Amino acid sequence: MQIQFQEFKPVVFKDRRGDTVLIRQYDHSKDRENLIKMYETFSPENRCLGLPPSTRIGIENWVDFLAERGFAIVAEIDGKIVGHCVIVPTEDGSIADLSIFVHQDYQDRGIGQEVLKNMIEYAKNAGFKGITLITERSNERAIHVYKKLGFRVVNPEYEYDMYLPLK
Repeated sequence: MQIQFQEFKPVVFKDRRGDTVLIRQYDHSKDRENLIKMYETFSPENRCLGLPPSTRIGIENWVDFLAERGFAIVAEIDGKIVGHCVIVPTEDGSIADLSIFVHQDYQDRGIGQEVLKNMIEYAKNAGFKGITLITERSNERAIHVYKKLGFRVVNPEYEYDMYLPLK
């Protein structure tokens, strides 16, 4: 089932440091190189379940795959991409698989939470029944934010499978 993604209306907010952050729809043809640059400087400690990939070619392939299959928004400060959130519909199109990454230099500023809130609202309006995500059980900061926004752990094995019902 092919989902028809609607346009995302840009959002501007101030992060905890007082910087103006623009959350907007990702445009693969214009933003690809800047997004790759963000991921090339991503610290290994901030990788989760092998993502983002650690090599340029791996990052390129992953970013291209996500752009082809899903819908993404980015967080920008002064024209620089500092965060990326993408949903990819499951095969039947009823659930969205979510991935979110905020560059380590911009974490703990409320950017990830604001991006997530906007993507959750977008997915709800797009008609998804729910959102799934997987994170490492040691990723306490992210798990705290996910739970705060309504996600619950549905499979606490090696990693955490989390789910947010939207209906």
